[in-house]
Amino acid sequence: MKWQTYDANEWLYPDTEIAADGARDIALEAARGTYIGCQLLWDGLEPGGEMAWEWIPESAASPLLEAVEMYRLLDAKVSENTGPDYSTVPVGTPADYASRLAPFRVYDALRPVGNAFRVDGARAALYVCFRVDEALPPQSYAGELRFEIGGRRAAVHVKLEVFAAVVPKRETLSLTNWYSLGNIAGRHGLEKWSEQFWAMVRRYGEAMRRTRQTHFIVDSELVEIRESGEGAYAFDFSRAERLILLFLELGFSRIEGGHVATRDGWEDPRFVLAYDRSVEATSPEGYAFLSQYLDAWRRFLADKGWLDLVDQHIADEPIAQSAQDYRVLSGIVRKHMPGVPLVDAVVDTGLDGALDIWVPTNRDFERNLADYERIRAGGDKLWFYTCWNPGGYYLNRFMDLPLLKTRLLHWGNFLYGLEGYLHWGFNYYLRDQDPFESNNPMLAPGVHGKRVPAGDTHIVYPGDDGPWLSMRLEAMRAGAEDFELLRIAARSDSGLADGIVRSCMTGFAEANTDPVHFRAVRRKLLEAASAGEAGS
Repeated sequence: MKWQTYDANEWLYPDTEIAADGARDIALEAARGTYIGCQLLWDGLEPGGEMAWEWIPESAASPLLEAVEMYRLLDAKVSENTGPDYSTVPVGTPADYASRLAPFRVYDALRPVGNAFRVDGARAALYVCFRVDEALPPQSYAGELRFEIGGRRAAVHVKLEVFAAVVPKRETLSLTNWYSLGNIAGRHGLEKWSEQFWAMVRRYGEAMRRTRQTHFIVDSELVEIRESGEGAYAFDFSRAERLILLFLELGFSRIEGGHVATRDGWEDPRFVLAYDRSVEATSPEGYAFLSQYLDAWRRFLADKGWLDLVDQHIADEPIAQSAQDYRVLSGIVRKHMPGVPLVDAVVDTGLDGALDIWVPTNRDFERNLADYERIRAGGDKLWFYTCWNPGGYYLNRFMDLPLLKTRLLHWGNFLYGLEGYLHWGFNYYLRDQDPFESNNPMLAPGVHGKRVPAGDTHIVYPGDDGPWLSMRLEAMRAGAEDFELLRIAARSDSGLADGIVRSCMTGFAEANTDPVHFRAVRRKLLEAASAGEAGS
């Protein structure tokens, strides 16, 4: 039986070889108010046997005693590599920006395990994670993770250096991942809107909050709409109210009003109602619906005291061909929801006045930097998003790109002063997609006719009794924590904080993804944030 420990910022694969001189102990560094973890790979186990573990702190009084989480790493298949621009490329196509050429399997899913679990084969991969309480005194802590496998024992020594810096509970970075309520029900065999369904929605909300997600979208499926004749509508927001109450209780801070319109085709110049795609959104019939819906939505939010918590979507990704229709839509929404910030993922930069929060892709932001700086100078806010693009050397959260690229997304937030990040795919598995075996499905054959890069549809997996986290989600959570540390460091020395970021990345397509280099830089960040904490 042998094992090796690995950095949490690098991918492990089922065929990763354990080095004879590989690290067998764990040394971690963390700020307070964060999670910190690493990976362990075992070989030479007895298939079908049981692995038991326990955490033995060096001091019995250590508050880390009950703060250890253990996960079994499960592998998922990558069939095609991300393309240099978007979508995927055929097997055998050179892709020097990829971490590995497809097809391959990679450890991404995190299945929580208790203090004992069954081993399937001769190899097992684990992710161990410590929750570092914000009240923990800054010093070094030590202990052992003791394992027993088939009567054989092993001890992994752990050293955890805790710095003075504290990541605040209240986030300053706006984050949203859109989620599928249909998949929450369907992937867990639950009746939608049943009590069991709502209990599962809570588990998904808890997973989002673990990664410091601030915003949650309230789509039209949460609103019951009845036509009462002659163009009149009635709206029941009971389901929306239940979800909003639940997610605010979990610690989310902002409500995203769902999109009121969409386009049937990518290049269509006109928007149709999200409620009824047979109706053009800016037609008289469309306006009759929107005016009633938006008035009812605003009254509901105001009556509950939530109106000041809302950022409202209009329609996703307006392009140049649809800009004129989008401006009309924006005017309708502003008329009926005055004072509510309007936010959307955008492709066209010529929508001045139509939005308050602009969300271009990271690539489009850099390509149109002058335009977006003009927009920001006018008082609007800037976020960014990624989806099935950009590919190639750009930072994204695909399963065939270096894992550090996912974490560095939020370093990009700090580098460019972008206040938020949006992604469409928390659990948007498509049709009959098995996220363990099929990670390159067709996104929308009638629209794109291209395959999705691996992992774009999801960043959690449908587990036995709830969502299973992923190494990519852990990387995003760590990046969000890093963002807060950078802000703390910048309070006392903005030049130092900027230099720390630039030593890892100078642009969204220019990043050093060496885990050894990153760890050295992150130590400087922990030191700088601790100094900033002391000086604040």
